[in-house]
Amino acid sequence: MMFLNVQTESSWQQRLFWISHLFLITTVVLWINPVTFPVLQHWDFAIFKTLNDSLEARPFWQQFWGTLNHPLESKLTLIIAGIFNLWALHATKDPNRRKIRLKQTIYFWICFEIGWQLQNSIFHQLLHVVRDSPSLVLQPVIKLSTVLDNPLIKDSSSTSFPSAHAFSLTYWASFTALSSPKKVAIPGILFASFFCLPRLFGGAHWFSDVFFGTLLAFVWLSWVLNMPWYRWVTKPTPQSPRI
Repeated sequence: MMFLNVQTESSWQQRLFWISHLFLITTVVLWINPVTFPVLQHWDFAIFKTLNDSLEARPFWQQFWGTLNHPLESKLTLIIAGIFNLWALHATKDPNRRKIRLKQTIYFWICFEIGWQLQNSIFHQLLHVVRDSPSLVLQPVIKLSTVLDNPLIKDSSSTSFPSAHAFSLTYWASFTALSSPKKVAIPGILFASFFCLPRLFGGAHWFSDVFFGTLLAFVWLSWVLNMPWYRWVTKPTPQSPRI
């Protein structure tokens, strides 16, 4: 495969490529297998009912998760993600390393937009994948948009598969971990993991939507890391000669 970086030091990127694709193929096989599909579907039902039922007669948590399912949450998440990346650059004291991390961050964000458009085009425009979210399938459910009398709250979808939300957060958290000091990377991963939960509580996604979106993020990341351009991005900047 010509796009792969064949340098020795990139062996972990190549392992990520093959492992992520293997997990993706295995997941698809298990999902379409008539023996394993009912088991996976049962887990989907059970996880949603456990999370959604926990909101019954709990106004605080209804308001909490309802707020995190508001359209403004996506914009807020994007702003916080950018702040994390700026924090990573500020926390990098070595000038040469900071230049590399700046190039990494720009490269990863460009690839993020490409990846997001690709997964949306493939699943919804090319394959026309349609899947109703749990709040449209199961009854009774606690619909946060109804309980809180706010139709802007996202608690349902007819195109829930795969979760673009989980794809975005997982990809961002992964590349942030690769281009940040630990004191930035760890809170970033926790932040992204937490913000995958609101759609599960509200019923806009099944757990399998989120799981598959997460797998797709790692698959796309493996492509991004093995592209020839990534070698240029991570190439150390020559130090200027002293005068």
